Amino acid sequence: MASFRNQLPTSMGGEKIAHVEDYLRSEKSFASGEMAPITLPRADVLKFYLEDGSWFCLRPSGTEPKIKFYFSIKGASEAASTAKLEKIRTELLERIEK
Repeated sequence: MASFRNQLPTSMGGEKIAHVEDYLRSEKSFASGEMAPITLPRADVLKFYLEDGSWFCLRPSGTEPKIKFYFSIKGASEAASTAKLEKIRTELLERIEK
């Protein structure tokens, strides 16, 4: 989680990241460099919003030494959404394995 938090990606799966919500730091970071507060409870969660409206979220497991991922993908069709999901998932896993 620290790796993602300290070096936020600017794109994922070929899509630009519009903004990131960091619930541990209670802040929202926009691609423009602007910041905004988050007024929800603090938690070790990062949520990335892509320019196309898709998003993905990372959080550590509360019971095991692993990171959990959640995805919401927008596409013109189910096949396009599935392809985009696989592209993002693959890129996330490659980044973790570095």
